[in-house]
Amino acid sequence: MRRLIYALLLLQLSFTAAADDGTELEKLYSALNMLNQQQQAVYQQFQMVQEVRRSSVPMLYGRPMPPKTDGQIANYDAVVEAHERAIQREESLYQQADQLLAKYNEIEEMKKPIQAKIYDLTLKAGQD
Repeated sequence: MRRLIYALLLLQLSFTAAADDGTELEKLYSALNMLNQQQQAVYQQFQMVQEVRRSSVPMLYGRPMPPKTDGQIANYDAVVEAHERAIQREESLYQQADQLLAKYNEIEEMKKPIQAKIYDLTLKAGQD
């Protein structure tokens, strides 16, 4: 009789552990999904910044082209100012892209322990 009660208790504990593992797996998958969505949003922002960088300033020999003036002689100060604004905009876009890339990599690092825990729980469930 004691053996039967002991066996039933062990069986109940194993079911409880399996249920706990299942609940934990659900939570881990949910967290991983959330991080994947954040990472995808960051990547899309990065792509937009890169596209703006490519299309914002027409370049001529590695330098921004001066604005078209409809055949009139361009004002030197206006051309210099436009050139400086273009350089500042390019630097700002570069910094934004760099920050987004760092955020993307940060999220990737946050995912690693979750993925490892999912892997461990999956292996454990396969052994049971």
